[in-house]
Amino acid sequence: MAILSVILDIFVLCPFLILGILYLMLKKFTKESVNHFSKAADITTIILFFSIPKTVKFFWSFDIGFTVLIIAILIAMVFTVIEWRTKKEIELMPLFRKIWRFLFLVLSFTYIAVLLVAIVQKIFILLSV
Repeated sequence: MAILSVILDIFVLCPFLILGILYLMLKKFTKESVNHFSKAADITTIILFFSIPKTVKFFWSFDIGFTVLIIAILIAMVFTVIEWRTKKEIELMPLFRKIWRFLFLVLSFTYIAVLLVAIVQKIFILLSV
């Protein structure tokens, strides 16, 4: 059971590792001519929702899980209002796809920013000693 916990922690702390593994698996095992990266990114988005709060908690010992969820809901609301203003009829699946892909980008950049800030902070701490 401890091995499974360690493996899950590695995947949560390294979401882009999952993105790469999923992309390669989808490319190798599916015969369809679909966008494999999009499907891998869709699954990785779910993992990024858990990964960002866990990474922040690991480096700075405070929880931002609820904040990430609230920001995702606000982004979905903004996208829905924009869609409602620009089109007469809202098609749900294309709207959900746009929101989900945008969340992937936002969460990816946030994860990278958190890691870069943590690395720079650790470097400054090591250099100041």
